[in-house]
Amino acid sequence: MDAPETSIYPKDDVQLGFKNTLICHVTGFYPPSVSISWTKNNVNVTEDMSLSQYRPMNDGTFNIFSTLKFTPGEGDIYSCTVNHRALQSQPQTKTWDVDVALPGVGPAVFCGVGLTLGLLGVATGTFFLVKGNNCN
Repeated sequence: MDAPETSIYPKDDVQLGFKNTLICHVTGFYPPSVSISWTKNNVNVTEDMSLSQYRPMNDGTFNIFSTLKFTPGEGDIYSCTVNHRALQSQPQTKTWDVDVALPGVGPAVFCGVGLTLGLLGVATGTFFLVKGNNCN
């Protein structure tokens, strides 16, 4: 018997209020019999979830995907719990929390400084070009 390894991740970039899909990827287990359940904020979720077929791997183990369609809200916590007999009645749970990265000011500041330095360079070059032509 081989115990499963579980990972959980979103299908697309997360944006608050926009539909997305969470993927629970369970891999490396044998025999091919697992149960997968989802929770949102510690409440069982049964709607909008699906389960793929078992897929055999070259090493004789199996993997499977479970998906959950969801609309992320700030502070939500989702969990995928996997039960397999190799886990000896100790289910494996992976959690994922809604963490939306706010756009940083770094790129905008970098662009503004670059543009300012570029314009300053053009102005300085034009000044010396005009000054040089006046000397001749």
